[in-house]
Amino acid sequence: MSASSPLQTLPLQDNTWITGTVQRGSGKYAPGHYTTIMLDRPSASPCNDKLVSDILLGERGEPAPTLLLPYLNQRVAVRGRVSCAGSGIQFTPQPDAVFPVWQRRGKARQVLDAAMRQSGR
Repeated sequence: MSASSPLQTLPLQDNTWITGTVQRGSGKYAPGHYTTIMLDRPSASPCNDKLVSDILLGERGEPAPTLLLPYLNQRVAVRGRVSCAGSGIQFTPQPDAVFPVWQRRGKARQVLDAAMRQSGR
């Protein structure tokens, strides 16, 4: 029997990089239309310590329907901040720090590392 590693908790209110697929939401996390990011790897939410795999994209605690819309249905590496809004966990991306991930899934870490080096982090 193999032991699984514990889930990493997403950092709260610090700049961080995440990778995942940008999707359009339809009322599951907030009313109306909005965008979410389906994480490549589930993490623990800093808001309630529960498993999170899909995060609402927003600004100042509100869902934002056009955030990362140009990357809809694409895998990306993106820098931003995690917050705990009234609707639950939310990610505010920095639009100038978004990189499409075109490589196979196993290469996502290399792309993320390269993006972080490019941005000076």
